[in-house]
Amino acid sequence: MSILQIEQLSKSFAADILFDPFSAQVSPGDRVALIGDNGVGKSTLLRIIAGAEPPSEGAVRLIGDVRTGYLPQTVRLEGEGTLRQAMDAPFAHLHGMERELRSLEHAIAAGTHDSESNHRYDDLLHSYERLGGYEIDARIRSALIGVGFTADQFDTPVRVLSGGEEARAALARVLLGTPDLLMLDEPTNHLDFSALDWLEEVLLQFSGALILVSHDRHLLDRVANRTWDMAFGEVTAYAGGYTKSRAQRDADRTRRLSAYEDQEETIEKYKDFVRRHKAGQKVRQAKDRERKLERIEKTRIERPKDAKRISLQIKMSTAPGKKVFSARNLAIGFDQPLFTVPEADVYREEKVAIIGPNGCGKTTLLRTIIGEHPPLSGTCELGHNVRHATFSQRQEGLHGRDTVMDAVLSRASLTISEARGLLGRFLFSGDEVEKKMDALSGGERSRVALALLSLIDGNLLLLDEPTNHLDLASQEILERAVQDYPGTVLLVSHDRALLEAVTTQVWLIEDGQVHVHDYGYIEFRRRRNEAMSLGKKPPIESTPSSKPAASKPKPSSASSREIEARRQALESEIEFLEQQIQDLEQALVTASEAGDVTRISDLSTEYKQAQDALTQKYDTWNAFSEA
Repeated sequence: MSILQIEQLSKSFAADILFDPFSAQVSPGDRVALIGDNGVGKSTLLRIIAGAEPPSEGAVRLIGDVRTGYLPQTVRLEGEGTLRQAMDAPFAHLHGMERELRSLEHAIAAGTHDSESNHRYDDLLHSYERLGGYEIDARIRSALIGVGFTADQFDTPVRVLSGGEEARAALARVLLGTPDLLMLDEPTNHLDFSALDWLEEVLLQFSGALILVSHDRHLLDRVANRTWDMAFGEVTAYAGGYTKSRAQRDADRTRRLSAYEDQEETIEKYKDFVRRHKAGQKVRQAKDRERKLERIEKTRIERPKDAKRISLQIKMSTAPGKKVFSARNLAIGFDQPLFTVPEADVYREEKVAIIGPNGCGKTTLLRTIIGEHPPLSGTCELGHNVRHATFSQRQEGLHGRDTVMDAVLSRASLTISEARGLLGRFLFSGDEVEKKMDALSGGERSRVALALLSLIDGNLLLLDEPTNHLDLASQEILERAVQDYPGTVLLVSHDRALLEAVTTQVWLIEDGQVHVHDYGYIEFRRRRNEAMSLGKKPPIESTPSSKPAASKPKPSSASSREIEARRQALESEIEFLEQQIQDLEQALVTASEAGDVTRISDLSTEYKQAQDALTQKYDTWNAFSEA
């Protein structure tokens, strides 16, 4: 039985149609993923369903006494009370029952009651208990801690909460209302990993109906059992969550394209017949073809449209040394340490996930690694020939009055035509390349940042929340680009789908230090969940990786074993040459300071020979690795 009926719903702004008439129904237990590219109208449709905005045509009907809960992307918690007091709003009816119970108790104690009051008190007490009146404090505490607040923050005045804190509090409050129909617009914004896991479990256990707009592919796949896809002014319903519905969407497009091509072939045949026989002996058949053409024209199938997609390939410069990064007893912070890195090594081609609570210092760690922020103590060294490039969540330099074209031309030696071609691959065309950076949306600014990322010439890529503001399809394109990138990656992200797809190592910032887990994010989560299900503390590992990511298990055949043995020998030779080059660099510095011209000349010759030998060893190593 449905609790929500959507009847021929449409929305337009003047002559612009946002979406055509759309009908659907939602029943208890339905968990709908509302997906589509940025700007297609997902939030508008959700606002209409929630009653916060009128439709242009059609109607939204709630069947029966349905309680709704709606969380918009931007929300304000009104009032001058505390965070804890703001959570009381969903329990207004229970607080009313509690006040009546107290009043009846006073009357009973004073002897001014009657038998009807006794019955009323008994009924009210049972209802209060059944509806969870005695569990209000426990539920509020659980919800606030679930979205990332600590107990000592409960008395914080609402007016001093940051935007992110206010968004998390609003999410807790709408979930506390336990509505029959829950509508959430990007609820994962501002949540850390523990809060994401908590929200996922809450939604999986939610017995009502859910309509969810989110860029979190992991959450959509785990929670949703239906999908509404908004594209080109249409809303199409599919069974299954995001990934499952994608196969249906692809099959639907293939079917529509086939029908369109069959129709066009039929039209061409009919037109050709009419041209050849309109004035001949088969004039009657020609007129029949003309009538059929008229009927086809009235119900003509349009060619399926393809959404424009960014085109991203991240290039790598010359290969770095075997060890890309090394840290020992590294203290990260400002006046006081945020955390320490006892020991960590990153090898060529590793893709490392750096995870931890919001605000724990992940971005500061990245800046320390590349020398933009000094460590408080310890050592932090990049390996030989390492060149780094950064995608920052703050997107420094992508603000102000410069244009999109200015941003590209300032980072690379391109002609105007080449820059336009590059920006076209990131969906900036025509006059859009002259947009001011300050006028860009978050998604547009992210696309500019990705365009600049495609221009980098490095072999160590630092990505800080790269999927923020990207739509689902663009997230998948970025994911494939990172998978295909032949260099080393340090990745800070809350995108669990991205972490699962690309990472080979996990650095967890917890209990004041970095714990190195020498396996990918999927295995990391499996081990932690297994430990927690058994009531054990999750495993803590801090042993750095001792091998390059590209190394493989030794093959069984004799020739393959020989290849692997030779490759490992080459790695030792490469390490020796890298160390020799570092020693020569230091010796050159010393000779230069001493003004010893003869020594400088001899060292320069040795340095050039060592560099040439190292390049040759790299080429041989790559050949053996491919073998």
